[in-house]
Amino acid sequence: MPRPRTPLLDRRRIGAAALRLADDQGTLTIPALARELGVAPSALYHHVSGRDEIISLMREELALETSPDAWDPAQPWEQALEDWARSYRTAFAGHAGAVPLLATAPLGEPFLYAMYEKIAELLLTAGFAAHQVMPLINAMESFILGSALDLVAPPVLVSDVPRETAPHLATALDDAPHDHRRADLAFDIGLRALITGFRALLPA
Repeated sequence: MPRPRTPLLDRRRIGAAALRLADDQGTLTIPALARELGVAPSALYHHVSGRDEIISLMREELALETSPDAWDPAQPWEQALEDWARSYRTAFAGHAGAVPLLATAPLGEPFLYAMYEKIAELLLTAGFAAHQVMPLINAMESFILGSALDLVAPPVLVSDVPRETAPHLATALDDAPHDHRRADLAFDIGLRALITGFRALLPA
């Protein structure tokens, strides 16, 4: 008896291919994704309603690469927030080309609600007011996504500075890493500054 034929497409395969395509090209179109999968564009619409749902599948694929135990909300809130930020950046770091797509499409996935629920609970339990929570999350996310993009930026963003006209900048650059450690150092310092600033915003 012949074995059942494996379906050519499923939602998991579409999400993984879309993530690869966005990583490589920094953009995503239905025709390009269909070519990547070796199917006609119309075949995709048997599984997804359109581009927004494909981006949702990309987010789900990314979530599968992230350990749910990467951070513990039972820790002091500063440490838990730092661990979450680091795990989130690590997940995006492998897909920096897709960050602009993932960051700008509307969020509507239950698995993301669960993550944001944990962060909201963490901040409210720490003593932040309800009206502070979303601005704090948005500020942290903006920083994390920017840092993920920084990982694929040139190792040295400023070079050939004329010491005669910019002596202070030249001195600072002398002491800065001239490889990809630059992005990690910027992330470490920026994350410390953000969390310190958040602490100062706690209601008395």
